[in-house]
Amino acid sequence: MRVTDGAERVVQVLDALGGARHGLGVSDVARELAVHRSTASRLLGTLAASGMVERDPLTLQYRLGVRMVGLAATAVARLPVVSQARPELEQLSASTSETANLAILDRFHVVYVDQVTPAQTVVMASWVGRRSPAHASSSGKAMLAFGDDRARQALLRRRLEQLTDRTITDPGVLRATLDEVRRKGYASSTGELEDGLITIAAPVLVDGKAVAAVSTSGPAYRVPARDLPGLGRRVMEAAAAVGHRMAGRTS
Repeated sequence: MRVTDGAERVVQVLDALGGARHGLGVSDVARELAVHRSTASRLLGTLAASGMVERDPLTLQYRLGVRMVGLAATAVARLPVVSQARPELEQLSASTSETANLAILDRFHVVYVDQVTPAQTVVMASWVGRRSPAHASSSGKAMLAFGDDRARQALLRRRLEQLTDRTITDPGVLRATLDEVRRKGYASSTGELEDGLITIAAPVLVDGKAVAAVSTSGPAYRVPARDLPGLGRRVMEAAAAVGHRMAGRTS
């Protein structure tokens, strides 16, 4: 195996573990990478020795390790959009009394890179660093609707994972939903990512390109359907402000 091949395999392993909702066993990783089980075992062993992945002693499944999480946190903190968006997230959370989030698109997933929580009794657990399927999240739908058409078509050709009874798994329905998102300017996810979780997101546009998404989220009992249009306007305003900041930074 050439060095470049080995490096590519390592990236594929990390991608597979990062996209998994739970840990993956050796056979799971072998299947994801389409390699022999012994190859997957060797790759996982090397990564585990360096602290990049960890093996659960009870389930024998692998997950991203503490060292990898630390590197990711450092990378996230240095993203320009994080510092540019922070004031708007704080204002959005204060004005809605709900959690405000910032996410970026990574192929078929969204990665949450910042979050501001309100002084509420019940709040969403921190999602910073979490990866979620783009088709099930409002942030993912917002970025897909305003993003590159090739990326959108690539996602529509994939099997859409069902996370809840409300998750969109039909490519035709998702395509129509993304068209509607583009018309409205914002996206919503009503129990599609997690049961009882409502999120509303709008894209951060720089030169017409979606570089991130701003969202607000909360439990269904606090975010009734009648509030969605108003929240949609608020996240659009916040996302537009972040876009202006980003454009000013690069001009």
